[in-house]
Amino acid sequence: MKKVLFVSLAMAVAMTGFAQRVNVSTAMKNASATAQKPSELRIADGSQAQGMQFNMPQHMVQTSNRNRGYEEEMTMYTNYDLQSNSALGNRMASWADGTVAITATWDPSGVSSFPDRGTGYNYYDGGFGDFPEVRQEPMKSGWPSIAACGDGEVLASHATGVNLYYRPTKGQGDWELIYNWGNDFGTPTWPRVVCSGPNDEYIHVVMCKQISMPDGSLDNHIYYVRVKHENGNWDIPAEMNDFPGLDNDLDGDYRNQLSADDYVLAANGNNVACMFASYTTDVFYMISHDNGATWERQIVAPLCVKQNGNPVHAIDFDDYPDGMADTLFTSDNSHSIAIDNNGTVHCAFGLFAWRPSSATQYNYWKVYNHGIVYWNSNFTNEQGGHEIPLFGDWSGDAALVAEDPNWLLNGGDGICNSLNIERLYNMIIAMGSNNLNWFGYQVDEDGDGEWNTDFILGVDAAWHYRSYGVSTMPGVSVDEQGNVAIVYNTLSEVRHSNGTGSVDHALRSAWVTLRDYTGTWFEDVYNLSYGFDHELSEVYPTFAATRAYNGEFWVGYSEDDKQGLYLDIDADNYPNSNGGDLTENYIWAVKIVPSPEDPGLETWAVEEHNAINPMTTTRVYPNPATDVLNLEVNASQSSEMSVSVFNLMGQKVMEQQVNLNTGINTTNISTSDLSSGIYFVTVKANGFENTMKFVVK
Repeated sequence: MKKVLFVSLAMAVAMTGFAQRVNVSTAMKNASATAQKPSELRIADGSQAQGMQFNMPQHMVQTSNRNRGYEEEMTMYTNYDLQSNSALGNRMASWADGTVAITATWDPSGVSSFPDRGTGYNYYDGGFGDFPEVRQEPMKSGWPSIAACGDGEVLASHATGVNLYYRPTKGQGDWELIYNWGNDFGTPTWPRVVCSGPNDEYIHVVMCKQISMPDGSLDNHIYYVRVKHENGNWDIPAEMNDFPGLDNDLDGDYRNQLSADDYVLAANGNNVACMFASYTTDVFYMISHDNGATWERQIVAPLCVKQNGNPVHAIDFDDYPDGMADTLFTSDNSHSIAIDNNGTVHCAFGLFAWRPSSATQYNYWKVYNHGIVYWNSNFTNEQGGHEIPLFGDWSGDAALVAEDPNWLLNGGDGICNSLNIERLYNMIIAMGSNNLNWFGYQVDEDGDGEWNTDFILGVDAAWHYRSYGVSTMPGVSVDEQGNVAIVYNTLSEVRHSNGTGSVDHALRSAWVTLRDYTGTWFEDVYNLSYGFDHELSEVYPTFAATRAYNGEFWVGYSEDDKQGLYLDIDADNYPNSNGGDLTENYIWAVKIVPSPEDPGLETWAVEEHNAINPMTTTRVYPNPATDVLNLEVNASQSSEMSVSVFNLMGQKVMEQQVNLNTGINTTNISTSDLSSGIYFVTVKANGFENTMKFVVK
């Protein structure tokens, strides 16, 4: 008879959309698994052939399930099932007219050498077309990334380097090969692409180059390229460099730890961001407010480790040849990012609890590898920064230590509890869930008020995908109003399979959580794996189109009849290898249109919310100022802006009107007549305002 353990759920605090706290038994706290450090080497292959030939699928609606509160269609199938080494993003592109493009790494040949591997593409214009019959490239390729580019679209994939394609009309016509970053650039791979600017004239490509070193290790480089497309002309830089401001060198901030697919992109207006995470690094993003001309770093969740008393941004297993005493809470490798019309950045990532046990192995705690963390750039910690504070930097930490003096550290190597689920829960209760939330930690599918955790504790030690969390692979989508949809996949409480031997494994399901523009949460309102047609299917991975329009959110997932990835066939390191069978993986696209008529969405905000903050970012410099203070505003649209300066007494000492143009605007404020001291400058436009503090010497 199976031994069943439960997590009791207690209603701790009444809170809209967020009420449950997980109390974990001692047995579950002690349950861990040991696995080998996964190899960083990812093999890419492709031919030297160039040139293009393409097909255009005929439109045909496959299926509809609006009775479930959403519409879904099967878009293609593929035997090639390794869609990502880490995070999965930029696989869907959406346009304001309701059309959508979806891509996948595709090969339906049924042959393990995957001779037809390339971009599988389908297009929605009231319905999707037939399943693709040929790849979009003429050569063996992989890891496609698609982006809206005005009325057209751009596609990036790798084959003997990274290829960038463009066609001026979305969904039809021949693709033009714009450029190949090939052997001359070290044959980079695993690209992501987005477009920004008023007319999507800036194309941003991020890719990875791995260099094999004499000692067998890999030297990882994250490359960034900005291509400008204007009036039919292409401005392509002659050189390709490491991502600006990202120090991924062996002795740099990120210690060579960022590698293939550890990045996803998002853009809106003149804002473009690239989010990075792995289980050995910070969760952070690089953001540009001027279409990639300049970049700055924003940390979302600092790595919860100190070395020699100082926080670090990344660790290497070699730092701990004898293991580590403390359990680390980090990203599980999966993450997603989106930017709304007001310039707010929305991020999500899966949780992972682990620690090095040697230079080649690690332990992980399955019950804590659970839940999706949501954060947006309006979150402000008690120190005035925006990152989730390290343990000890939040006033609520004192109560946790008072309750359990051993709660902070297990042994002294780190500051491990920054992302502990109990701490996250307390922080959200204290600070509100508008800008920071944690969900997906349990789904009581059978409605008995308890969560069956037998599948977490009773399966093979290394039974996981390349993202490690029980809940993982979030995809974030944001519409014009600021409503957010987040798709993710998690182990099901009710759907099980023992198709891989005698062990009874839980199947993965796809769920969608919503947050409306008022900040109200609607957790797990859509179960995309519900119904007879999904009864015996495994869902992995999940992803989303970052931009949503007219209240329609597009998400996607891959569905298989067996667990695991065939491409992880090495049973010594990855036992969950699809049972060694080359199966058909079906790529689904789902259109979600939240409505108060849907169960659980009775209070979904539907009021008009058309006002847009034209000031996507504002800053003042130099600070302190002497004679002149520069006010820089990145505007998403033309507008009139008022500028007011106040002293510490609240008295207005200066005022002027400024006409904003789309893009970067700089206004000079004379401070030569102001006395030394602290002042505040307030800018107002279109009913929105922002206040910044500055000092006059």
